[in-house]
Amino acid sequence: AKPLCGLAPPFDFCTSMNASARADDEGRKIFIGGLSFDCREDDLRADFGKFGELEDVQLPMGGDKPHKGFAFLTYCKAESATDATKEHHQRNYMGREITCKIVEPRRGGGGGGGGGGGGGGGG
Repeated sequence: AKPLCGLAPPFDFCTSMNASARADDEGRKIFIGGLSFDCREDDLRADFGKFGELEDVQLPMGGDKPHKGFAFLTYCKAESATDATKEHHQRNYMGREITCKIVEPRRGGGGGGGGGGGGGGGG
């Protein structure tokens, strides 16, 4: 098996969700929205791979369309993710203006709602 981001096998595939959450925490995962339906995974790998080694590309499929119009890319290094978002956020990509942002870490379960209040001052 090909090493993933320079890590040697064996991998514990049971912890893949933990790896995804860890990538979120480390700022290595980006969200790309507004993608043209002509865009393919190979296009993303070629165009976004120039910023650094990609660990994973997720282009969710969407019923009667080739995909849902968004993707998640996980880089091996956070700097690569940052560089990609700076270059592509609110820019034209394959004929459409895309959104390109670092994925924010998921915090705790439960439904939506605003963030909690900050802590009080101290003295």
